[in-house]
Amino acid sequence: MLPSMNPSMRIPEKSGEERKKEYVDGIKKTIIPGIFGIIGGFISFYLAGNGIGGVQPRAGFGLIILVFVIFIQKYVFPLVSVRAEELGAKDWLYIGFMTLAFWFVSWTFLLTCKYLK
Repeated sequence: MLPSMNPSMRIPEKSGEERKKEYVDGIKKTIIPGIFGIIGGFISFYLAGNGIGGVQPRAGFGLIILVFVIFIQKYVFPLVSVRAEELGAKDWLYIGFMTLAFWFVSWTFLLTCKYLK
């Protein structure tokens, strides 16, 4: 008998409530990194300072802010009923990438808009 046909090896079906909870948790795991990425982009822009010719003299602070906002999410997720200790490496890679993407876009947008005036 093939393993896929063995009834004892079937994956248990999730109830509607479990599926809804996973869906809501997935939305939270997308919105929170987005918000933190945008906040981090604004903080990075204002802490990096104004330089000559569009170069920010303390642009390295931006990366420190990025790492900080990713780290702080570990303590924010329990506040919105997402168990941070159950998040695996794949989840943290996703959270880190989403935060990086929103951080980069918001900081770049602020840098560009500053010189469009």
